[in-house]
Amino acid sequence: MDRKDDMDLESLKNMLSDVPDTDEFDLDSIIAEVSGQAPAKAAEPMPKASAEPEKPVEPQPAPAAETKAEEPKTAPRNKKDKTAKKAAETAAAEHESVEEAREARIAAREQKMEERERRTAQKIAERQARREAKLAEKEAAEKAAEQQEIVEEAAAEEASRKASISRKQARAARIAADQAEEEEDIKLVDPEVAMHAARRRSGILSFRSLLVLILAAAAAYLSFAPSFEALPLPVVLDILQNPTIGIGALAALQILALLIGIDVFGNGFSSLLHGRPARGTLVSFAALASLLHCASLLVFPDQGGVAVPYTAVSILLLYAEMREARGRSLAQARSYRAVCEAEQPLAVYSHYDSEIDACNAVKCPLYDAGSFLTEIERPDTVDRFSLIYTPIALALAIVLSLVASFNCGEPVRFFWAFSAILSVSAPVGLLCAFGASYKNTASRLLRSGAAIAGARQANLLRGTEKVMLLENDLFPTGSIELEAIDNLGRITDEQILGCAAALTESAGLELGRVLTDTTKERFGITFTARDVRLVEGGVTGAVGTSRIVLGTAALMVKMGIPIESGHKGQINMYLVVDNALAGVLTMRYQTTKNTYKAMRLMRRMHMNAVLAVRDFNISPAMVEEEFDLRRGFADQPDPAGVDRLLNPNYAKGDAPAAILTREGAGSFMQVLRGADKLAGAVRSALTLGTFAGLLGMLIVFYLLYQNAADALPVMNILLYQLIWYIPVFIITQQTR
Repeated sequence: MDRKDDMDLESLKNMLSDVPDTDEFDLDSIIAEVSGQAPAKAAEPMPKASAEPEKPVEPQPAPAAETKAEEPKTAPRNKKDKTAKKAAETAAAEHESVEEAREARIAAREQKMEERERRTAQKIAERQARREAKLAEKEAAEKAAEQQEIVEEAAAEEASRKASISRKQARAARIAADQAEEEEDIKLVDPEVAMHAARRRSGILSFRSLLVLILAAAAAYLSFAPSFEALPLPVVLDILQNPTIGIGALAALQILALLIGIDVFGNGFSSLLHGRPARGTLVSFAALASLLHCASLLVFPDQGGVAVPYTAVSILLLYAEMREARGRSLAQARSYRAVCEAEQPLAVYSHYDSEIDACNAVKCPLYDAGSFLTEIERPDTVDRFSLIYTPIALALAIVLSLVASFNCGEPVRFFWAFSAILSVSAPVGLLCAFGASYKNTASRLLRSGAAIAGARQANLLRGTEKVMLLENDLFPTGSIELEAIDNLGRITDEQILGCAAALTESAGLELGRVLTDTTKERFGITFTARDVRLVEGGVTGAVGTSRIVLGTAALMVKMGIPIESGHKGQINMYLVVDNALAGVLTMRYQTTKNTYKAMRLMRRMHMNAVLAVRDFNISPAMVEEEFDLRRGFADQPDPAGVDRLLNPNYAKGDAPAAILTREGAGSFMQVLRGADKLAGAVRSALTLGTFAGLLGMLIVFYLLYQNAADALPVMNILLYQLIWYIPVFIITQQTR
């Protein structure tokens, strides 16, 4: 049971009425709280007991007695209540302190947990950051490695390209140094005087070489007749029956031939003494060895070996060397003639263009008239080849002759061995490797209005990759004409033609000359254009107060001007006056026979064209279509590149390889074709001659070593020479 049911609240109230009235207790509030009712208002300080009227208490004996009996205990009970209250307060304070301590511990624990979680999160974040940093560093390293590979590949390609360029530049520098050294010994004379001198020398050499050929035939007859009964021969000249007179006759023929060709014979020794051995040096030594062999046969008749000296072979070699000199002199005379006939010749250069890393064959003005004359007199390809081959062949002949003669135990046979080896060391094909080809090429080029300096410059032109063509090369004078004028009604026909002529003439185009001539023929009006500027696909400028644009259909499309499609085989130019289409000029570009042949010849030579043209109507596609060429045959740089190619100083500093006395692509391509054939013929002849010479020396040495005199008669040596000359002769005929 609740205590509220066992207690009388009224009696309790009476019992507590004796409690001192202070601000700490509110009896009504306590009763209301005990009875479960909330106080109506907050506890207020109770008034003093004296001020509050006491209610009369009815006399009840028992309660009164009890009251009286309990009065003495009122004071101690209040003290106990205060003590309890203080204890409760203390307990509450302790409880609060405990709670505060517990809350502090909880807060500290939560703070530690938060700190731990924060540290854990921080460690995780740091670990993630390190992982991401490692991944980023790895990716950066991979990217850097890939970039480094790309850079290295690009650097390798650039280094390779630069190395290639440096080799070309080193070669050019070496050629320039050699040319500078060679020019010290070159003395130039007047071209006309040089032409007459070269022509006179070629004529003299032609006559004298014919005499030497007759002597060679006579020596061959004296050498063959004793072995053939069908050939009549006086007994006194029979070498086998009368060796002294027979050998003396051969020696006399040899000396007579040397006297006829004394200049060629002397040049062989002179070039060796000056440190520049030539092919004639081997001829001179072969003639000298033949005379020594004749003398040894007269002094030591029983030495063994062959009984007939190689006089006929040495005289034949002298004839071949004289014909070579005659062909070279005649070719130089024709080149000098071309120089004399040209008033303002153009020069053909093999120019290395570093911008495109290619060698171009270009036509430029002849900067120095003496430069081409210097190239004509400069030592040629065969001369430079002789500087290497002649010392090797001469030294090899001496060594092999010594070995072959001492192997037999008869040193006197050295003259026989030396003469036999030298007779094959300079094949006729090697001696005639340049003169005849150069003569044929010079003759052909002279008829085409051109001249070439020699095989050395021909080899430079042969190595060109592209050919620079100008407007006149593609469409010479007279091949461009005006077909029709389509007037759209804004201005008259004369004004349309006059404006177009003014723009193109001021721009310096060949088309302008054509339009200007047409305007004069029609008695049209001529205008003056200002602020003329070439643009891609046309030309712009001002005529009077109007802004004029003349261009192709592509330019009109860029300008947003509607046009109609042109006709096949015709080229339309559109004239715009103040941003309005005024008229259409129909032009016809006709291909001439010579130009068509020249372009087809260029195609057969596997050479590409570079169009250095300012005429906006001429494009690679148009050229390929007009001349029936393969796609990609022609290439055209941008306007800046065209200006660079057309710069008069584009090839300045290069040595001229040829000159032109006529305009157009015909003579230009004839020069390139002649250079290609000349360089190829000389290279092939030198290759065959070198192989024949070295192989012949080894064969003769082997036969001498084996003492096989029967295998080395004069006839066999002559047949060996003639057999190896046949392919060289065929190659030479290809240059005609």
